[in-house]
Amino acid sequence: MERKPALLMQPALKRVHRRPAAAPPALRIPLISIVIVNYRRWDETAALVDQLLQPRHIHRFDIEVIVVDNDSQPDPLEEQLAERQEVKVVRLPRNVGFSAGVNAGYAASRGDWVLVLNPDVVVCTGFVDLLSGAARDLREDASLGAPVGIVGFHLQNRDGSWQLSTGRFPTLPALVMGLLRPRQSRKYFVPTPGQRQCVPWVTGSCLLIRRQCLQDVGGFDESYFLYYEDVDLCRRASNAGWAVCYEPHVAARHMEPLQNRQLTEPLRVITRHAALTYFQKHLSRWQFKGLAAIVKLEARLRRTWHRLRGRAQSADMMDCLVELTQFLERGEEALARQTLEHVLRLAGMTKSR
Repeated sequence: MERKPALLMQPALKRVHRRPAAAPPALRIPLISIVIVNYRRWDETAALVDQLLQPRHIHRFDIEVIVVDNDSQPDPLEEQLAERQEVKVVRLPRNVGFSAGVNAGYAASRGDWVLVLNPDVVVCTGFVDLLSGAARDLREDASLGAPVGIVGFHLQNRDGSWQLSTGRFPTLPALVMGLLRPRQSRKYFVPTPGQRQCVPWVTGSCLLIRRQCLQDVGGFDESYFLYYEDVDLCRRASNAGWAVCYEPHVAARHMEPLQNRQLTEPLRVITRHAALTYFQKHLSRWQFKGLAAIVKLEARLRRTWHRLRGRAQSADMMDCLVELTQFLERGEEALARQTLEHVLRLAGMTKSR
């Protein structure tokens, strides 16, 4: 009997399918670039980065984290973050504000989507995986009548209660009527619970933006130092044909939103400048002039109050607010911005150029 070669008598070897090795982080194109603008909040920023990069996240390789620092004091935590392979730290030479900070992060990013997060955000369990799934789904979602460009999520207060994060575009009548409501709900409305839906605007504390949308609108408007830049961005995106939507199935806890904090005089100047900038840019002349008159009246009353109380610096800030408003009424935006930055220097929030 003819013997078969030993090789042919061996059992067939089972083919082993090996997963290709993952590309190094420097070469991998992320789905989402997460931009965190930090100003003197290194503890919170470092804690947020730790939450985002937890090994338990299945889709942690879908993200890159970019921390933009607006000229905070040096801190050991900054060095520790810069040493992490998954994190890029961009240090700016001065405090240029939130909008310019996000734009600097966007310029350093590579993802198809850009997620803007405030340092005082605490993400929910599984946030990165839920976010990654939502981004992929939203990219293909044609049910909203336009491609999705901007997405806001379900936010919670420190105690876990619902924090409103969607609003209608402001008008002067709505602003005046809103003074009769609590600050926590003044600018906002309650969306339909549990349902993805189009909304006029979503808050910038936890905001997902498609890269193409951000390119189309030219990034965040750096005329805004802080506040109203999210409303402005959503309005411009809608005008450019992008859908702005609320996605309730991704959650985060925003610990210190402006509406829950006491409004200091520097913040008052910042928010009034932002509102006036928005009204001048997007609304009719009579609405802008009406808001300017309200802001000047408020500033003069508060100036008198501070002087009676011996608070010279606060009174000076209210003088600056009157002057700033007058500059905007005359169309002198650069002088208004200089006045704002003078207030920021008085408050120790920025330094001279």
